[in-house]
Amino acid sequence: MWVSPQEWMVMSNKSYDVIVVGAGHAGCEAALAAARMGASTLLLTMNLDLIAQMPCNPSIGGPAKGHLVCEIDALGGEMARNTDRTFIQIRLLNPSRGPAVRAPRAQCDKRLYSLAMKHTLESTPSLDVAQALTERLLVRGDRVEGVMTSVGQVYQGRTVVLTTGTFLSGRLLTGEHSYAAGRAGEFPAVGLSASLRELGFTLGRLQTNTPPRVDARTIDFGQTIPQPGHETPLYFSRESKPEADPLIINPHQWLNPVYPIPHQTTWRLQLPCYGVNTNADTHRVVRENLHRSPIASGFIAGVGPRYCPSIEEKIVRFPDKASHQIFLEPEGFATGEVYVQGFFTSLPEDVQLAMLRTIPALAQAHIMRAGYAIEYDFVPPTQISATLETKHIEGLFHAGQINGTSGYEEAAAQGLLAGINAARKVQGREAIVLRREQAYIGVLVDDIVTKEISEPYRMLTSRAEYRLLLRQDNADLRLSPLGHELGLVHEDRYHQVEEKRSRVAEELQRLAHTWLPPSEQVNATLARWGLPPLSHDVNALQLLRRPETGYDLIATLSPGSAGLDAAAREQVEVEAKYAGYIEKQEQEIERLRRLEEWRIPPGLDYGQLTGLRSEAVEKLSHFRPATVGQAARIDGVNPADISVLLIHLHRSAA
Repeated sequence: MWVSPQEWMVMSNKSYDVIVVGAGHAGCEAALAAARMGASTLLLTMNLDLIAQMPCNPSIGGPAKGHLVCEIDALGGEMARNTDRTFIQIRLLNPSRGPAVRAPRAQCDKRLYSLAMKHTLESTPSLDVAQALTERLLVRGDRVEGVMTSVGQVYQGRTVVLTTGTFLSGRLLTGEHSYAAGRAGEFPAVGLSASLRELGFTLGRLQTNTPPRVDARTIDFGQTIPQPGHETPLYFSRESKPEADPLIINPHQWLNPVYPIPHQTTWRLQLPCYGVNTNADTHRVVRENLHRSPIASGFIAGVGPRYCPSIEEKIVRFPDKASHQIFLEPEGFATGEVYVQGFFTSLPEDVQLAMLRTIPALAQAHIMRAGYAIEYDFVPPTQISATLETKHIEGLFHAGQINGTSGYEEAAAQGLLAGINAARKVQGREAIVLRREQAYIGVLVDDIVTKEISEPYRMLTSRAEYRLLLRQDNADLRLSPLGHELGLVHEDRYHQVEEKRSRVAEELQRLAHTWLPPSEQVNATLARWGLPPLSHDVNALQLLRRPETGYDLIATLSPGSAGLDAAAREQVEVEAKYAGYIEKQEQEIERLRRLEEWRIPPGLDYGQLTGLRSEAVEKLSHFRPATVGQAARIDGVNPADISVLLIHLHRSAA
């Protein structure tokens, strides 16, 4: 149905600065950021009861993903705080490895996470939340001006942020059966896909899959390996104070008694997760039924996530592997649903049950929800800029799975950035672009706008070339000043971060000027710590840089260091031990900074550049990089092509 601009002006009952379509993790962050920055904001969702829904694993964090959550928090986003309110377990992954890959991971209470986020949205000034199925975008010329819902309601908006998840022409598949859906039991957004095509966007097709959920009463926990949570306080957000948070409930009052929880003396009640393994019988059942899998048989056109494959793909891909590790993860304090992590599948339900029952702990398993695959449209992100605004429709932003990414954390990070830039656009301010050396969010966005998305993109620590600088422990130091400047980080928190920065710098200086002699007292202390004695004077900073030495020992030898909190102590130790590596990465960043900041005119005709190879012309014309640095990271563009581009830019500037 075509609606003229004059008609939609009459049909609209309210105008907003920012309209956010979709209330998943991207949409929630986008709406909160825009409203908190003073923009009048509307959040539209198909179902108000499923805000911030976790249709896959109700977990947040892990390597790279946990880094993203800490950065979201440092910029003033909500995901970290909401996770801290609602987790049923939290752990620090890779604690024995280097600081670049350590990261928190939390298992959340699925329903509480959604309810707590809904409460936050409804309590935010300048933010309206409404239930509606968005059917089409309203565009005048090359600028978005609002949206229309499936019942003809029009909302005018100066900017629109699309965070559609898996809903664009979504299709669910289980075995031989398929039907249109955005998620299990929810309608797809077919009209919005058509609207995007009408506006000239190219759409692609991707897929992902979920595992079955089983009834905890049918699990033999005695044949599993329990994995308890962290024994000491651990949170994602630097400002979380759950004991003072009104949204925190007492899980002891409604804990499902089916879980065999040992006596806990820890700081907070946590549910264990449980490890099991597949076996030869499991793999036999999968192989015998591969012809019934829409993934393995090739019936699904969309490409699935390489780093989160289905169990049938694992069996085919690794035929010599005797077993695969599976985790049984509770979905909440008050429910008996258990998520079978690592058992993603689109096989029929009868096969799923047969597979599960080959595992001793699941021999009597009852499936409460069967696993399924979902195929959906996405808009290849060559059509957006690093601000997440689309290139040919002004004021339209895309965030989350619509850009070809996977994961709650990746979606939330994009939603936060899109919401910030939508608000800044209506305020007439310059858009924010995070650099690769500045944040994992910068790596994520730069990757999707400079690379072809052929499979759902997942954030990995290996994607960040400066990951020693982009640790989860220093996210507040890196990004809180920007969050404060944007108006998303309040004054008290900003001052706390700056005080931490000062105290860390002062402590490093103090240690560099504190000399420890090979005295009887010093060497006796070293002996108690199992370390060799000193034979000559050494300053405390040099001693801290030794691999076997920790900050606790330094604090014992040099009492003047008392008073630093745990976060500051961690910073001092990391900065000391990795100073040489950090300095090298900073030098490399400085060397490349000129290319990263050298902007390319938006309308540059690459076909007119003498000496540029045909492949480079094609790639550069397709991606339209904003800077020379972005151009250099595009596959098919080599250093010689960049030299040609630089010569042209030099001449144009002369």
